[in-house]
Amino acid sequence: MNLAAYFSGSLKALGRGDGWETDFDLSKKGFSQSFAALFLTLPCYYVCGLAVAKQRAALAGAEIAATIPLLPFVIIFTLYAFAFSVCAYLIAMVFDKQDRFRAWVIVRHWTVFFAVLLAAVFMGLTLIGLPFVIANFAAFALYMSTLVIDIRYAQKIAGFEWGAAVLTGCILTAMGFTILLTGVAQFTQ
Repeated sequence: MNLAAYFSGSLKALGRGDGWETDFDLSKKGFSQSFAALFLTLPCYYVCGLAVAKQRAALAGAEIAATIPLLPFVIIFTLYAFAFSVCAYLIAMVFDKQDRFRAWVIVRHWTVFFAVLLAAVFMGLTLIGLPFVIANFAAFALYMSTLVIDIRYAQKIAGFEWGAAVLTGCILTAMGFTILLTGVAQFTQ
């Protein structure tokens, strides 16, 4: 597992050039390791959640420390993390792209890992003093970039035409957003 190569490959896969395939382990072992990237995003999401909870507590004038219940958080974000794999598998089956499914999942998992890691860095800095508005803008931009990532990877890696890639990216992003909104609704009740 070479994180520098995975990062480089993620950038190459987003661009016009080729060569991203050599940066990733596209074997069954690499497929399994890409799910480790999903689990590595959970602490990053938690840091982002703590920063948001701290900001909400500050805006409400609460004197208690901001916390997030760990078990519901892990359940919701595990569902969110696996939503892509499940949806991508169904889409690959329907459109007969199963031969490209493994590469699509591997590259997308690692790319999202790096995006979430960067968002966690920004949000973590708010816990030590960075203005929340700056970190929130950066994290939101990184979250919205997943739509662009999903469209690009559906086109370049999964082999969809432009229109089908846009539809696929929108479906994948909508599924994840639905899970997040459902989870947030549980926290705010």
